[in-house]
Amino acid sequence: MLDRSFIRVDWPQAETTPLFGIRPLGEGTGDAESLFSYFLRVAHEHRLTPRNLVDAVLRDVIPLVPPLQGWRIGWGWDKDAGRDMLSGGSVTQKWVRVLAAATGQAGLEASTLIALSGHVSGDLLAPGARVCLQCLAEDSAKGTLPYGRLLWRLKAVTCCPAHRSHLVEPACGRGEALVRAQFGRVKLAGVCNQCGSVGHRCFESQSTEATFEEIWRAKQCQRMIGALPQIAASDPRAVPQCIKRHCDRPGALTSLALRSGATLSVLSRWMNNPHARLSFDQLLDICGVEGLELATLLQGRLEASREPGGPVEPARVRRKLAPVDHQAVKAALEDAVRSGESVTQVAERLRVDIATLARHKSLYKQVREATRQKQNAAMQARQDEAVHAAETAALRLARQNRPITHRNARKIGMASYPSETPAAILSMIRIGLGDRTLAYPPLAYRMGEPLLKKIEAAVQRVSAATGGGQERLPLQYR
Repeated sequence: MLDRSFIRVDWPQAETTPLFGIRPLGEGTGDAESLFSYFLRVAHEHRLTPRNLVDAVLRDVIPLVPPLQGWRIGWGWDKDAGRDMLSGGSVTQKWVRVLAAATGQAGLEASTLIALSGHVSGDLLAPGARVCLQCLAEDSAKGTLPYGRLLWRLKAVTCCPAHRSHLVEPACGRGEALVRAQFGRVKLAGVCNQCGSVGHRCFESQSTEATFEEIWRAKQCQRMIGALPQIAASDPRAVPQCIKRHCDRPGALTSLALRSGATLSVLSRWMNNPHARLSFDQLLDICGVEGLELATLLQGRLEASREPGGPVEPARVRRKLAPVDHQAVKAALEDAVRSGESVTQVAERLRVDIATLARHKSLYKQVREATRQKQNAAMQARQDEAVHAAETAALRLARQNRPITHRNARKIGMASYPSETPAAILSMIRIGLGDRTLAYPPLAYRMGEPLLKKIEAAVQRVSAATGGGQERLPLQYR
């Protein structure tokens, strides 16, 4: 018999995972694959549709990961081209954990924007998928399937830094499909989900050349994505402290705010409040006007930009407020008192904020009071109309010696759904006439005392007009 006692296993044993692991493409570079593209590629390699991967595999993996217990993948997990897998919030972190547990692959955070969540604020993602057709063609030329870059999903990036052309939103160039077979096709990033064209070759688009500023921003973001692991390990408070040291000269901070389109108070709060965060677009504009490298700044170091050329004009434009004509504001408020216009409508028409109107305290209060009276009168009219409709239906049914039910009321013309106010009032009238088999409608618990008094008066009128109460309706059991 073979002696196996000499066989030793010295390497670490990995935990068994339901999927064989593959690594994200382009990891560690500015062309890193996005987590959504990686998810689609994992499904493709296992010959599964993305929906089957979620239902048949990931839903069984979630209970095995302690931090994910209680989390449920909703029906809209793939909306906006997998936005929840990339944004960097708590849901993105859960997607990283469940995919890491399913594939046995670590470091998937670098395919998302989780590293930026503690450094900057604001919405970083474009609303939908965007691609560079030339990059996809190069992927196909290498004999590999194309994949979606994380860089393309950044809202601040509008062009491909390698080909200096604008990104495009892919669409099938062969027109709308006559059959629904595309819903059964395996989806993959860089592949048309209608006709299956690899690299979106079905989509004919003339590439437009990007400007110097757009290319500069794209290259900055590309190097930032390559440095996401280092950014995740850095201290977020080091970023504002770097800018604070950079602006230590008198008047330097004010000059920076003017040139970068920022607000001085926002920059000051960002530097002095440890919990404040600056928007990503604003930080990118600061790097542009100061000639700084974004990737190293997010790591807490000041370095000159690697891109040649002068300062880059900020993409964000400061809002310019026109001088307010307070005589026109006063005249508009006086007109609103007579016409019944609300302060919100006045502010929208004059293109000013509510605080500007509130400076005219007396007129402002008069307009607000007139609006309250107008809204209260409209509410009273709606209540009276609902009570009248329910009372009229109850009277007609009682005179016809028919049970006062919502079904019978609809048959004689009361157009009201069971969840609407007239139907609830009709149920209250039934209860007031002596029917104890009916539960109070949910809407009754939100009715105020004025409406309840109107319903009570309607019950008395119905009872007086019919000469007695309604017969008790039998409660049927099943």
